[in-house]
Amino acid sequence: MDQKILDLAADAESERLMSCLQNLPEKELSDLLTKKALKGKETGALLRAIFKGSPCSHPSGVTRRLQVYKHCIQLVESGDLHLEVASEIIRLLMLEAHKLPGSALGDLAALFVEAVKGGSLLSGKSLELFPTVLTALATCKEALVYGTGELSGEELKKQLINTLCSSRWNPPYVIHLTSMFRDVPLSDEELQFVVAKALRMFPKLDLQEIPPLVYQLLLLSSKGGKKNILEGVISYFNQMDKKQKEEQKDSESMDLGEATVPLDQLRHVEGTIILHMVMAMNLDQDLGKELLKYLKAEQQGNPGKALCPFSITILLSVARIHRFKDQVFEFLKTSMMRSFKDKQFLHSSRFLQDLVPQQFDASAVFLEVVANSQS
Repeated sequence: MDQKILDLAADAESERLMSCLQNLPEKELSDLLTKKALKGKETGALLRAIFKGSPCSHPSGVTRRLQVYKHCIQLVESGDLHLEVASEIIRLLMLEAHKLPGSALGDLAALFVEAVKGGSLLSGKSLELFPTVLTALATCKEALVYGTGELSGEELKKQLINTLCSSRWNPPYVIHLTSMFRDVPLSDEELQFVVAKALRMFPKLDLQEIPPLVYQLLLLSSKGGKKNILEGVISYFNQMDKKQKEEQKDSESMDLGEATVPLDQLRHVEGTIILHMVMAMNLDQDLGKELLKYLKAEQQGNPGKALCPFSITILLSVARIHRFKDQVFEFLKTSMMRSFKDKQFLHSSRFLQDLVPQQFDASAVFLEVVANSQS
């Protein structure tokens, strides 16, 4: 039957091909695709033939295409296909996606969302198709049924992204999902959903998995959300450093049921992330400007949050970029002078010492950075 479909597809007229596919049971068509894909021969040719005989101008053609998409996604996720075959299938599905009507695109997008929520993704390879589906969906002008109401394609895309970012992500696919959104047109609100979700996943990942995720977030920052990304990364590692110091200070008070991150591993991960950030700021000047803007604003209200060992190390590394050198050192000098003046003023008033018992000590933080660099 597969050869018959290929032969009919070679004809200029497609009526006989359409008739053949119309009379072919759904399971038999799926079995043909599976057989070809596992053999790795003529998979692309068979898919092209099926699409040719399933025009979107006919409801039966749309139904068949949707069936083929769903089955191919399962095949790609199974892990049973050679990488070249899986990639060819995804490429063909991407090329044909824009021909699907909005209702079919909505069904496919919802399928991906449910797969992520249910943790049913096995290889994550099929996620390469998801951005194309979302992009095509956003361009649909027709009213699409969703729940008890109707939404435009753009509104449905926003709803699905919101649902996706509100659901559970399996840790192995966090990087896949974050990377995927680089290829999806996102509004500021949608981008905020994605960035916030990725940052919330930090504590759920192994420490070694965080640098590649930060790298993807830095790439995603070209769309916006620079402040949120920088703030999230700096805040997380500031907390990690504090936790590490507390455990070192009094190991007996540590919860023995909780694994401690080795100090050398933490420093290695921080170093890798700082390298990613410096490279990103070297390519994107606005990212470096946003870092300085964010830290200056934080320093006014919470110096301890702005000038932690991790952020100072980032600044000193960024200072190696010529266009940021003077700005960084001016900011650090101003911060040091302000800290010394505040400390001197505090020592002159017993009332203020009782009122503000834990004053930020910039010199101690800088000395800690020096000690970390020598370890």
